[in-house]
Amino acid sequence: MVGDAELDVIEYHWAEHAVGGMSAAATFVWLLEVVAAGLDFRRQVPFLMAGAPPGRAWPLVLRQLLQVTSLAAAAAGLLVALLFVLARAGDALAALKGAAGALPELPSWPQAAALVLLLCLVAALLVLAYDLLFARLEARMVRRTDAAWSMAGSGWSGLYGPAATRWSVPGLAVLLLTLIGALLLAHYLRPVLAAYGAVALTLLAEPSLALAVAALAALVVGRSLLLSHVADIALYVTSDRASARARTRRAILDEGEELLRELLDGDYDAVYVAGHSLGSVVALDLLDRLARANAAGASTDLARLRGLLTFGSPLDKVAYFFRQRPAEGESVRAQLLNRLHGVRRRADMRDHGPYALGPHEQAFEHVDWLQVHAPGDLLSDRLIHYRVDRRLVLRRYNPLTAHNVYWRDDRFYAGALAWLRGVRES
Repeated sequence: MVGDAELDVIEYHWAEHAVGGMSAAATFVWLLEVVAAGLDFRRQVPFLMAGAPPGRAWPLVLRQLLQVTSLAAAAAGLLVALLFVLARAGDALAALKGAAGALPELPSWPQAAALVLLLCLVAALLVLAYDLLFARLEARMVRRTDAAWSMAGSGWSGLYGPAATRWSVPGLAVLLLTLIGALLLAHYLRPVLAAYGAVALTLLAEPSLALAVAALAALVVGRSLLLSHVADIALYVTSDRASARARTRRAILDEGEELLRELLDGDYDAVYVAGHSLGSVVALDLLDRLARANAAGASTDLARLRGLLTFGSPLDKVAYFFRQRPAEGESVRAQLLNRLHGVRRRADMRDHGPYALGPHEQAFEHVDWLQVHAPGDLLSDRLIHYRVDRRLVLRRYNPLTAHNVYWRDDRFYAGALAWLRGVRES
């Protein structure tokens, strides 16, 4: 319920169309190109100057430059690490050979069984400690959220709060018993553990091996972040070119358009669209589609679409890098493309000379658009290329967590509910 109105929440899940469609390497190249494109002084800076608050344009340019430098430095650092490892490949192989020769003989069967049991106890220790700590932190977070949303706070600590409270004392006892068992086994196995530890220290003393391990860890973490946060955007955006990826984008838009038409033609008094990250790009593309279809004679009731909520949106990056990019002398083509994807876009600031087309009416001018942005979110922007009605800035600056922090920020939900009430009452 929002006030005295009933609210149905319907999710359009399109991720299955994009999973596995873009490699981490191709995604990184796309991200570097997109961020670097923001420094195009002919195309981007005029929009920055026109759309940014007074005195804020150059800080945005510097932020863009910092992003480009950081991404390029990460790629260069991995390349330098690879070259260093290759240059010292002989030393690394010698260190591996020496470590293999220094390995102790296989322990006796009792020692081998004790070693396996020790590994199992260490794994159990990590799981128990994580579970006890996470349960406490999660219950505290739920209580704080509950107190913020209800006037007095009910003391509710989450779905598993009571179970976590009952388990805390027995869990701590099991943790202590497991720790004692692990320490006793480690004492029994100390000659074996000391021998393996000496071999590990010998390997880590070789700079090329230590650097290779660090670079490999960085690659694994970077690949995971790229595939989980960026790959779907890169796939969808580049699919507008002549490639097999165009089928992915078409499938996403076909299904989304069908769902949105059903909602607009249904029994709802008003429809609101919300999109996070790539979802915001899909949402605006769907509005473009509906506007073109109605201009061609379709009868969908577009007036029922009352609000658009975007958060963590990369639309500014897409506005520059997506679609076809006309050449310098293709004025008419550039204007036609801009109108094709023109819902709530800012006025074209390019000089079209004698080829300038006349004004035209765009759909969805009545839609109330709320844009939510976190400054630390490197994948999104303030949306200077679009005419946004309201803005909410979440003061989150950690670049590793900012892109998904919206889902866990109480200020985001409070702002979204206030926006919904305001649009409904207007």
